[in-house]
Amino acid sequence: MAYLELCKLTKRYQKDITAVDQLDLQINKGEFLVLLGPSGCGKTTIMRMIAGLEEVTDGDILLEGKSIKELSPKDRGVSMIFQSYAVWPHMTVYDNVAYALKLRKMSKADIKERVMKAAKLSSIVEYLERYPSQLSGGQRQRVAVARAMAIEPILFLMDEPLSNLDAKLRVAMRTDLKEVHQKLGSTTIFVTHDQSEALSLADRIVVMNMGVMEQIGTPNDIYHDCETMFVANFIGSPPTNFIDVNITKETDGLYATNEMFKFKVSESLHQGIVNYVDKKVVLGVRPENFCIKEHDERKEHNEGSFKLTIDNLEPQGSHTVIISHLLGKQIKLVSSEHFNLNIKDEIDISIGDKYFFFDKDTERRIR
Repeated sequence: MAYLELCKLTKRYQKDITAVDQLDLQINKGEFLVLLGPSGCGKTTIMRMIAGLEEVTDGDILLEGKSIKELSPKDRGVSMIFQSYAVWPHMTVYDNVAYALKLRKMSKADIKERVMKAAKLSSIVEYLERYPSQLSGGQRQRVAVARAMAIEPILFLMDEPLSNLDAKLRVAMRTDLKEVHQKLGSTTIFVTHDQSEALSLADRIVVMNMGVMEQIGTPNDIYHDCETMFVANFIGSPPTNFIDVNITKETDGLYATNEMFKFKVSESLHQGIVNYVDKKVVLGVRPENFCIKEHDERKEHNEGSFKLTIDNLEPQGSHTVIISHLLGKQIKLVSSEHFNLNIKDEIDISIGDKYFFFDKDTERRIR
């Protein structure tokens, strides 16, 4: 039995606005699950329904097999960390962390024990006598994390808790949150629109789009085994390149062709793609999965290679992003080997051994 189960969970505003549409989701005890998607996809609404801050239109929420849909937020045993920190400026850090424990009328000794434990895990012991105005954004976020931990919830909910931090601090806080999660063995649901956060933190990722779950899987599943064009486009920086191709059949196998190139389709993909012979499909290739060679007129080009002219370059230190155009569409490639290229240079390109095919109408992966 799943630790937390969302059963046909639905949220409608008025009659014609569906924020979440019949979501079925099972979350395991101790799991770090990330809800990922663009603004307005329904991820925060899901979290607010779990917390009891948003009324459920249809469906149910089961925690350890029991419905919590009708319980008030304080009775659900969950703790929520918000984007805005929500620490009280007139209280010291100690009092902020202890506040919910005092409301529960715990003894001073028990409160101190809980506060010190949470403060150590969040690395804020030296700040306990300070006020929030004396802390940096990252330190205030640690206070919010410590306050959530102090009540020892059965479920952590985090709503974009790192989005107000600068880029360097966000990366550091990701590591801290992951370490705290591992030490506590807590069950955590984390909402973000930042794919790098999702990939680095999650045990599993739920990719949301317009209130519907597009795909659920491990970070490797989501990145390397995309189910839809939306997921392939949303995950990855730069995102997947989409190229229209025709599938043709020849005596020695199946080929993907267009005006620029022709390459033989891997036999492992034949079962699904054979149904698209003489039809157009969408080829998806991640930027790092092109094979790149600096152009040499003396070289012979194999059947699968084609030439591109570099329109722009984006050096990133460990790699370079190469921007060009293919059949009128912008295309981006990534190379960790070629650092001496220049704009207007011509390069030889071929498709590597990792690529996807998508149905043009449904935009779903062809398997």
